[in-house]
This record gives sequence, structure tokens and C-alpha cells, in this order.
Amino acid sequence: MDTHQPVAAGGTAGRSVMLRPGEAGDAEACGRIIHDAFAGIAAAHGFPKDIASREAGTGLARALLGDPKTFAVVAEIDGAVVGSNFVGEGDEVRGVGPLTVDPAWQGAGLGRRLVRAVLDRSHGATSVRLVQDAFNTRSLSLYAALGFEVKAPLFLVRGKPQGELPAGAEVRPMTEADIPACDALCHSAHAMARTHELRMAVQHLSPMVLERRGRILGYLTAPGCWPMNHGVAETEQDMAGLLAGAAAAQRAPVSLLLPGRQAGLLRWCLSQGMQVVKPMTLMSRGAYRVPARCWVPSVLY
Repeated sequence: MDTHQPVAAGGTAGRSVMLRPGEAGDAEACGRIIHDAFAGIAAAHGFPKDIASREAGTGLARALLGDPKTFAVVAEIDGAVVGSNFVGEGDEVRGVGPLTVDPAWQGAGLGRRLVRAVLDRSHGATSVRLVQDAFNTRSLSLYAALGFEVKAPLFLVRGKPQGELPAGAEVRPMTEADIPACDALCHSAHAMARTHELRMAVQHLSPMVLERRGRILGYLTAPGCWPMNHGVAETEQDMAGLLAGAAAAQRAPVSLLLPGRQAGLLRWCLSQGMQVVKPMTLMSRGAYRVPARCWVPSVLY
């Protein structure tokens, strides 16, 4: 991890910056910055903000800082937290984010150093991935310069679809007993497992599965919360049925990051009155296989 080093851009000459591991006590400062940074870039481009309030940002930061499978790094200037980054380490693929820098300190190279810190931490991992707002050309350029490659255009889609389930299928909550079958479905699509994320979804979220005659055809880890919502289905029809069943089972709209190349599923979502909220991009550094089934990434990958 960095020791104190001079920062010479963005009006910070003569000051020093230190990168260190994040701690539980950083939650309020990190949460404020997470909210302010994302709200600022969204407002500048006319999109709704992802984090509703500073309190919500603090809740997210507290959850990440308290997760033993997530590594956190913060940047300090003169002892004050001015940015942070996180990387999930629970499964073989490392998922980066959220990366944020206090708007007052953007342009000083802190974002680059925070990304490098998690890349150093992830040295030797099979793959490191992230999802970024496609309209944020500054972050796209940063990630591309640091070796990330665009793998899939995504659309944040939200709504209450009402389609029919495939014949003989049902949608129900995922249980601990479903994790091996869901993980096998994930592996068949991506050639990698997400066992830790599936276990955390069962414990803390409201994951759903599509099942027919005892066989799981698809799953979503958080149908009502797109940042945490990854999933796989055998076909686009199965994913459509899963979305419809999940929408019927919850009061809130379903939301997901829909890969734009799954044109049939996108058309179905639009036919059901779902709305495209914004474009996003999946980027990867290291090994990547084009998914072999219908899939939905979380905000990490």
C-alpha cells in the first residue's frame, strides 16, 4: 500500500496523499463521497442517481467495509478521506467497485491510484471485472488505460413485466439447497463459479429461481436491486419467465443490467412496459469467456 506521496494536480501541490486499507470507521466519509460522486456525474449527464442519499451511501460503505471477503482501500489527504475503492474477493473472479473520489479532489490522479491499488491486490487472479456508466467517458478511459477491455454493452432496465411462465415451471425463493444447482448453471454459462455470492444472496437478499420438475432453469440473486442482481438462465424465454415471476412475487419493480446483445430478451422487456434507464458497460482484465447462456451481470460483473 502507498505511503505518503506528493500530489501535483488539481490544486493539491504541496500536500500529500496516503492510500491505506479501509476501516469500519471510514463508513460515513466513504458513504458521503460515494453518494456525492455518483450523484454529480449522473446530474451532469441528465440521468437519475443510483444512491438515493448520503445515508444510503453510508449504508453501502458500511456493508462493504464489514464484509471479510471485500478488500477496501481509501485515499487520504491531510488526514481526511477523499476517495475509496473496493474489490470483492469471495470468488475466483475479482469484482471492482464502487470507485469514487470526492468531487473537490477529482482530476488529481487519485482514481488511477485507487484502481492500481486493487489491481495490485488482485495480482494472480484469473480475471478482474467491473461495470461502469457508459456515459462516464472519464472512467471508461481510466479503466481502458489500465488494461480493462469492453466485453458487453449493458442497459439498466426496470419495470413490472407480466409475461407467462414456461409450461410446467414455477418461480420461488432460492434456498441454501439450491446453491449447487445454481452454481452449476453459472459455470455452464461463464466457466467460473460464484458460490460465495450465491450464499450471500440467500443470507441477505431475496434471490429467486425458475424451476421445472425439480430442475432449476434460471436464477436471479436480487430481482429488486440491480447492483446486486446477477443471474443465469438456460434460455431467454426462461429468463423472461423468471423476471415475470419475480415481478409477481414482490411489490417493487424488478431491475437488471441486460446485455444489449440479448436482443430478444430486450424486445420482450420493452413489450412488457419495462424502461431503459441508462447504458452501462462491462469491462474485464484477464480471462473472459463469452457467456454460453442467457445471463445478467451485477454491478461488479
